Amino acid sequence: MTSEIAADLHMHTVGSDGTDTLDDRIEQARERDLEAIAITDHDRVLDELGAGSQRMSGIEVVTGVEIRADIFETKVELLGYFIDPTDAALDSVLDRARTYRRERNRRLVSELNDVTDLELSYEALQSDVRGGMGRPHLAEILLEEEYVDGIGEAFSEYLAEDGRCYVPMERIPCGEVVDAIHAAGGVASLAHPGRIRSDRIPEIVQAAVRNGVDAIETWYPYDADVEFGIEDADRLTADHDLLQTGGSDCHGRESGKFRIGTVGVSAETVEALRSASAERSE
Repeated sequence: MTSEIAADLHMHTVGSDGTDTLDDRIEQARERDLEAIAITDHDRVLDELGAGSQRMSGIEVVTGVEIRADIFETKVELLGYFIDPTDAALDSVLDRARTYRRERNRRLVSELNDVTDLELSYEALQSDVRGGMGRPHLAEILLEEEYVDGIGEAFSEYLAEDGRCYVPMERIPCGEVVDAIHAAGGVASLAHPGRIRSDRIPEIVQAAVRNGVDAIETWYPYDADVEFGIEDADRLTADHDLLQTGGSDCHGRESGKFRIGTVGVSAETVEALRSASAERSE
């Protein structure tokens, strides 16, 4: 983690699968004395966010996105920073990603209904959530209905890759996602590589570099045992002259180790990302 956290560059809102609004996020950033945040909702950009970044209530809000991608038939996630959400190439990729996510979520609701006594309606859930229903919303339902004792258990028992109801999601090739982020004037960062579920993480990260990522997310809440840690990220970014990013991956105020501002980057890192985006937009 950087010595002085000025910005948290990875978080979600009700625009995708988070439980807090943009205003909530800004207020939380103020409470944590942050200078900047990046909103990186899955597959969509909030209507309130324009190209690059904007200052809101004294906080710089970087326009970002997180998109699921594929390398070697393995799920990875890419973060885009300082993007222009009106770019046609990016919009096309985001539309595909949202379609894949909707198809997965519809099947996931059906699986939950089969395994439990729940009688959930996918259409009703979709209409109740601004950015569309996601796994965190289903986890909350499982907790409220007392199928589990906590959100973590909801994922491990039902929703995560080893869970009883897990449904895989179709993914876009990594290179296509990177190209779309670049077309929108953005900087592409490989998100939390230590969480990639594979015994080929170093190869996957190297493939992401070959596909044109500009940065590696280095500072984030790590699991207990990771194959690709901070020292690995430091070495790789130095070898390939890449930037480093970081953030909490917060999905809600009550997110434990994922709470906003627990992990982040320096003001200098934000400026380096801004400069990289400006160079790409020239």
